Amino acid sequence: MKRKFAVSFDGVKIAYDVSGPAKESGSLTIIFVHGWTCNRTHWRDQVSAFSGRYRIIAIDLAGHGESSLGRSDYSMPSFAEDVRAVLDQENVDSAVLIGHSMGGMVIIHAAQLLGERVSGVIGADTFKYLKDDPSTGKQASQWRSFVDDYESATTSLVSNMFTDTTPDDLREEITEGMISVSPEVAVGAMKGMSDDIALFDLASDLDIPKFTFNATDRPMDEDAARSAGIELRYLPTNGHFVMNEDPAGFNRLLSEALEQMAD
Repeated sequence: MKRKFAVSFDGVKIAYDVSGPAKESGSLTIIFVHGWTCNRTHWRDQVSAFSGRYRIIAIDLAGHGESSLGRSDYSMPSFAEDVRAVLDQENVDSAVLIGHSMGGMVIIHAAQLLGERVSGVIGADTFKYLKDDPSTGKQASQWRSFVDDYESATTSLVSNMFTDTTPDDLREEITEGMISVSPEVAVGAMKGMSDDIALFDLASDLDIPKFTFNATDRPMDEDAARSAGIELRYLPTNGHFVMNEDPAGFNRLLSEALEQMAD
């Protein structure tokens, strides 16, 4: 695995890891995009499982992980530009984009931005309310709570992402990483989600395979996802970090989806 940096449209340095076989013309590259206040290490179980078969790139979005700060607007389209910067630097011409939570929003924008260079999109506990206007929905109320009381809002939101069955070490590792992210980035990215558009039309317009692997019993609008052409799969975990709480199950679904895309 090799850590590298790309420069995004506004000069922010984007950290990413590359692993797996060397690029060949037309070969498929798997791109992993993390969620809000997360980082690329959350995909380690997937990187280790798939890097023997595919070229893998795991990205830290601007302000997250080892990527630099200084962005004026942490919007979903700006994060999509981070993905493009990495793909451009690595000369990727055929990619499957995989995004967790907020990363699902990012990869929909990135797929629109990158056009024929994207062969498919796969969500991880995301694509839940594609028809909802974020400016009047959950993201807007969450952003306001962050502005009012950042510490309490962060603690509450992060704790709700886990369940009683989440292993303590996993809960502690992810929580520590999330709350250590700069408030500038955390609030900015939350505002970026609340300022975004309803993604149903963008997702529906993508004429490529679309999947999401979601936790059981976490609310979502299944009809909207299916109407947008997204194949929905559920994992037995109730935690938000499905790829970490059930890596074997997630990897099985991911392998099946990638094989289906190759047919």
